[in-house]
Parts: sequence; C-alpha cells; structure tokens
Amino acid sequence: MITKFFLDLLYAFAFAVTYPLAQFGIVSENNAITSAIVSLRNHYASLNSYLPLDTIVAIVAFSIAFESVYFLYKLIRWSYRKVPGVT
Repeated sequence: MITKFFLDLLYAFAFAVTYPLAQFGIVSENNAITSAIVSLRNHYASLNSYLPLDTIVAIVAFSIAFESVYFLYKLIRWSYRKVPGVT
C-alpha cells in the first residue's frame, strides 16, 4: 500500500514534468533535427578551440564519480555505526 502510493507519486511527478512537453506536438520533418545537430556541431567547433569542452566534461564526470564514491563510503560508515555495540 505504501509502495503503491510512492509509485503513484513518482508517476504523477513524471507525468507533470512531461505533460508540457507533449503539448508541443511531434516533430514532423527530419531535416529540422539534422540542421539543429549540424548547427550545434558548428557552435561546438568554434567554442572548442578556446575552451576544450571534452576536458571540462571529463572533469565534471570525475567529480561526480568521486562524490558518489565518497557518499557511498559515508553511507556505509553511517549504517555500520547503527549496529548495536559498535562505536
């Protein structure tokens, strides 16, 4: 019963987030998507010469991975301290 409530709550949240996007309709032309990707590639190429975006993405990914491992370590330590008789 509690699980169903949380799943319904998660579904309602996902529906509320995606409902405005569904009102835009379906993209009918594939050329628009292709031209958008080509435009993004051109902007990326011009920006990449000044600011290496691959390096920035790698640094952010490393930071997220490090923080995730550190959080997991803290979670394990917290659960270990909850065991009776362990200080």
